[in-house]
Amino acid sequence: MSICENILACETNKGNYKLSIIAQFTEYSPVLYSIRIEKPNGEKVDFISSLEGFKKFGELLLDLHSFAEEKLYAKDAQQLKELLTAENIKTYVKFKKVAKFSK
Repeated sequence: MSICENILACETNKGNYKLSIIAQFTEYSPVLYSIRIEKPNGEKVDFISSLEGFKKFGELLLDLHSFAEEKLYAKDAQQLKELLTAENIKTYVKFKKVAKFSK
């Protein structure tokens, strides 16, 4: 039985690396979803996760999209390293949704 796959989404960066979300399947088997990284030389690596794992990454990426709309510059790299965490990004985005920040 041959494996079929569909590329659900694909992005190529400036270095010509590709990041894809892939659905892989065969007849009478459950569909597997993976994240594929492809180097410019064609070498591929697939990461397969649970749906819960993909949900966790997806939620963080959505929050990161909102968070990164604000330009962030490090004044103290060590302190920023301590503060720049997934939980703090999620908390900031929650505040951003319910309040307006002004200068």
